[in-house]
Amino acid sequence: MSIAKKATLALALLSAMGASNAAHAQFAIMQEIAIESSTPTVDDFLKGKTGEKVLLAGHLRLVRSGPPGQVAPKQPVVVLMHGAGGQAPWNGYINEWARVLNEAGVSTFNLDSYVGRGIFDNKNLSKLPAIVRVVDAYAALNVLSKHPSVEPDKIVVMGFSHGSAAALYSNVARFQKMYGNGLKFAANVSVYGLCAVKYRGDEETVSPLLILHGTAEDWVPYAPCNEYAVRLAKAGQDVRIIGYPDSYHVFDSPAAGAPRKMEFRTSAGCMQEESDNSIVSRETRKPLESTDACWKSGVTLGYNETTTKKAHEDLLAYLKEKVLK
Repeated sequence: MSIAKKATLALALLSAMGASNAAHAQFAIMQEIAIESSTPTVDDFLKGKTGEKVLLAGHLRLVRSGPPGQVAPKQPVVVLMHGAGGQAPWNGYINEWARVLNEAGVSTFNLDSYVGRGIFDNKNLSKLPAIVRVVDAYAALNVLSKHPSVEPDKIVVMGFSHGSAAALYSNVARFQKMYGNGLKFAANVSVYGLCAVKYRGDEETVSPLLILHGTAEDWVPYAPCNEYAVRLAKAGQDVRIIGYPDSYHVFDSPAAGAPRKMEFRTSAGCMQEESDNSIVSRETRKPLESTDACWKSGVTLGYNETTTKKAHEDLLAYLKEKVLK
């Protein structure tokens, strides 16, 4: 399928999604925007190389409108990077965060990293390693920074689970120099993020970083993100981590329902690091294998209303402190 056809399909699906969700968000204008990105291999990404071009799409929800026939005034935007499950239902975490941000006067851009690549669920997730989504984040930043209704120095990236890699590591100076085209985000926010890989130079960051994570997480464990936050703090970087007790994966998604166990095997807690030629296990010094002891079976996910409310408050306070000045 050509890039143009993929983009048309992506925009069509986003249109349908937006139509069904319009009643659940407080915004003045919604625009569908195409984003040109690429899909390098992990090895190529780490070397600063781009991959096969791909056209993605997203929804920009502007909370302020201009006079009739004129563009809206410039406004801050939070770029939302979805998790491994792709676009969530209307009462899932992506739309809930968009609603809360929009109601607080902050515009949002919901980027779909899947459909333009022909990915429709997490069964084909091997096509898109999490770290590669840094390229998507910067591609969105490049387009949004030129948008007449967006304040270019007040664009924030916020990533969830698989999408957290885009938020965590677009903040690393090394990758910002490779893919940022001279731009950087005003702040980076990770929610139940993937922090278990130690990249070279990842202690040199360019923007404030906020990490929101359930301490009871057994799908994407809290400990690696806490370790990363400690390393960043020791390096003098602007980092803040907030742990929420009794909170599991997708704690912020009403659609998830009550916490429940799933028979799912995960390597999210396997501690790894970048070597000369690849990403290797810190324990075996070899690329991760399915037989490694760090893999865990049985994970928990589910909604926590109290934690969600607190997380919403924490993010809005953080944005007010760091960005909305």
